[in-house]
Amino acid sequence: MKDTNRIWFLMGKELSHSITVEEEEELRALLASEPELWYSYELIQAVYQMDDVTQEYVQEIKSLLDNRIEPERLNLILLTKLEETDRQLPAAAPSKYRSLYRFAAVFAGVAVLSLAAWLIFKPAVVKEPEMVAMHEIAAPKGSRKHITLADGTTVWLNAGSKLSYPSNFSLAKREVYLSGEAYFKVVHHEEHNFIVHTAEADIKDLGTTFNVKAYEGSSKTETTLIEGSLEVSLRKDPAKKMLMVPREKLVLQHKQPAQQKEVKVFEVSTIVPFEKTNDIVETAWVENKLIFRNERFESLALMMERRYNVSIIIKDNTIKEYQLTGIFKHENLTQALKLLQVIAPFKFKINNEQVVIYK
Repeated sequence: MKDTNRIWFLMGKELSHSITVEEEEELRALLASEPELWYSYELIQAVYQMDDVTQEYVQEIKSLLDNRIEPERLNLILLTKLEETDRQLPAAAPSKYRSLYRFAAVFAGVAVLSLAAWLIFKPAVVKEPEMVAMHEIAAPKGSRKHITLADGTTVWLNAGSKLSYPSNFSLAKREVYLSGEAYFKVVHHEEHNFIVHTAEADIKDLGTTFNVKAYEGSSKTETTLIEGSLEVSLRKDPAKKMLMVPREKLVLQHKQPAQQKEVKVFEVSTIVPFEKTNDIVETAWVENKLIFRNERFESLALMMERRYNVSIIIKDNTIKEYQLTGIFKHENLTQALKLLQVIAPFKFKINNEQVVIYK
């Protein structure tokens, strides 16, 4: 049986901001080898940081979780302890004790997830519940997020995106659901695929670094493969699938409501780096760059809305059709609009979080 005391200790150091770079790397490696502890870890991160980390505290929490007490009994133990402490301590207790008891309350919930995770990973056959709780990570407009999943896969979420995955996410069941744009660096496993579900497609990794762009309301889903290989299939017709090789971009055109003749389902092209900087246009956002090449102003406005958390209204149809090429990195909204004015004739007004563009 593995000793998890080191993991709990490093978690405490991270939360108290006293962890070193080497210890942080060690924590990530240990968590990757102990997937069931990720559920506890994610909940712990949501609690206020501790002012101090004591070995006694680490040992107490470790023993409660490692003994795998039944959830109902563990809830009672922790809540009873919390009530007794509230009665014994004066109103102005030291901050480190307040942190400890906040943690004790949260661990009532942690215990349930830890036990469930243990049941998933033990050899016995366990019937999966019909309803699976989901975790959701969101990157609001004007922000990006970087997360590491329980299997070690790293994900960058672009502005205005959401990533959901089951609370029982594990090496044996690696499936996530994306609305928006994300860049994945998948830890490959021969026997367990990593699958990204979007509204229109399922993207299955075969050892991969790739980008998926599938914003709600968009007319297309874009998949850009950097390295490895991918299999992309239609959700409504799984038999229609496409294998991708590195440096390919696949665009899935969604079927439009209006009557149309036959539409080409998959369009594959080769990635062409941005000439001036040699960046890959489709993944430059990971480095906080917005690169656009022959992009319609109307489409660029949507990108800028997500990047700057504003609403952009273009009053003139001619302006919407301008084809623009450029790159933004450190520019604020006003600076970006002024740079665009150099290459396209238009005027603009900014009123709080709304931008109006006109002739």
